[in-house]
Amino acid sequence: MPCIGYLIMYLALILLHCSVLVIAESEMSIPKPTQGYCAQYNGKICKNYLNRTGRVWFNSSFESAGGDLNEQIVMGLWKEMIGLLHEPCKQAAEKLLCTYAFPQCVTNNGIPMSLPLCYEDCIAVRLSFCYNDWALIEENKNRGIRFKSRGHFELPNCDALPKYEVVNGKPTCSTAGLTEIKQDEITYDCVRGRGRYYQGTVNTTVGGLSCQRWDSKEPHAHERPPPVFPELNNSDNYCRNAAGEEPSPWCYTMDPNVRWQRCDIPTCADSMQDEMSSWKTKFKSLLEQFLSQPYFIVLAVIFIPVASMLCLICVVCIVRLVKRNVEYVPAPSQDVNIDLSKLPCNASYHQTDARLNPKLEQLEFPRNDIIYVRDLGQGAFGRVFQAKAPGLLKHEEFTLVAVKMLKDEASEYLQTDFEREACLLSEFDHPNIVKLLGVCAVGKPMCLLFEYMGRGDLNDFLRICSPNNYINGTYSSMESSIHRVPQLSTCDLITIALQIASGMVYLSDRKFVHRDLATRNCLINDQMVVKIADFGLSRKMYLQDYYKGDENDAIPVRWMPLESILYNKYTVESDVWAFG
Repeated sequence: MPCIGYLIMYLALILLHCSVLVIAESEMSIPKPTQGYCAQYNGKICKNYLNRTGRVWFNSSFESAGGDLNEQIVMGLWKEMIGLLHEPCKQAAEKLLCTYAFPQCVTNNGIPMSLPLCYEDCIAVRLSFCYNDWALIEENKNRGIRFKSRGHFELPNCDALPKYEVVNGKPTCSTAGLTEIKQDEITYDCVRGRGRYYQGTVNTTVGGLSCQRWDSKEPHAHERPPPVFPELNNSDNYCRNAAGEEPSPWCYTMDPNVRWQRCDIPTCADSMQDEMSSWKTKFKSLLEQFLSQPYFIVLAVIFIPVASMLCLICVVCIVRLVKRNVEYVPAPSQDVNIDLSKLPCNASYHQTDARLNPKLEQLEFPRNDIIYVRDLGQGAFGRVFQAKAPGLLKHEEFTLVAVKMLKDEASEYLQTDFEREACLLSEFDHPNIVKLLGVCAVGKPMCLLFEYMGRGDLNDFLRICSPNNYINGTYSSMESSIHRVPQLSTCDLITIALQIASGMVYLSDRKFVHRDLATRNCLINDQMVVKIADFGLSRKMYLQDYYKGDENDAIPVRWMPLESILYNKYTVESDVWAFG
């Protein structure tokens, strides 16, 4: 009898366990409540990009009707992020942001569902349209610096997104159309605009070099452009301009010493007419909008006399400067024939799999072609020397350059700063900012080729021109008569200051802080043109009106205001302080 009792209890426990499992399974099979709904987009900010997609998905878990919350976030990011971008990144970022905020909506078993971004669109923006800007946003994200107006938005992980395809009549993702080919713009015998949709068979460059196949890594390994653009399908070794990165179609060459060149393809007859018509329409619209403002007349009355006076002052200063420079005899420099072993030779040049920034790829110059002239000094990153670069500029057989070479024992942090400086300078184009002409980024050590400034840094130049170096109107014995320098007047000094201010205005307009503005970081050439240099400490103010530095950053204490020294806070005003 006791055995029968135990058996009954055991069977009861088994039945109870099974009933619990059945109940749990039935609860799991019940679909979760709907978290969103499909509706037509009726907002304003994304109307130019979403009208063609039909219904979009709205998240009903947020307290917003008709996507008001996402609309507000997009409007905030439009001002905070997209307003700082430049083409072609700007328009591509607008499309991707709108598609992310208002994804395409499909129904699955009667349940509205949102489609994620497409892998192709995300990769196109990250690796092609917005390479540098995306990298900067990721860097700030890793440091905990985020956009104020981002809300619940997150930077997408492109590699985890699905590729676009249609399954059972439904797309797998929300496409922004960034990689679509515009059939009406395809050309075969000529290029229209930048030639993005050129599909002809020209396979030689403007220099007569044969093109490398796009799917080949020999002789040049590359990752640009990413293989998400259909323009490259079946393109063999024909000239292409996927994503319109360059002004005209181009290709990697079969010459191991020439990485890439543009192709000589004629412009379509109607291309210039379309472009002129587009520019006329834009200009007319902007002009009408500006003239319609009530403050235009007041602004014109104030601006025209002031501008005329400034122009007159500039003309007088330039004329006096030119007259004084006529008597200046530049210091002769003799070429020094030195063994190329002084420059580290990279036997595996162009054979590396290293991933290069597209901006630096465009400036790549063969390091073995550099002709050493003489040493100029030693910088924080390493050695600086004068050299000749054959064929660097089209109109010059040899270009005189200053080469900044990263030292062999440089730390990873120093290497990152060195490459960041190169990326910054590759984007700058201003007469008062030193020009980066080329880079040797393939192999080690990395080298930057800058335009050569004959009179060196401004600090030394001003000291040499000091009145203390003149005796009774003649030069003191410390300066050779060959190395004559002008005796600077007040007008000359003002001209120098104006040039530096002009360069700094250019930087501040692009949300950059220099952080180390000093005469030692400005260069001057034989024509008395001053250019700002040394951007190793420069940073972009992406999110706020200031840049928050690291506690371990080296800072020039003598030129910094109190808030920069105490709180590592750098602004345009701190650069103004250093300038003053």
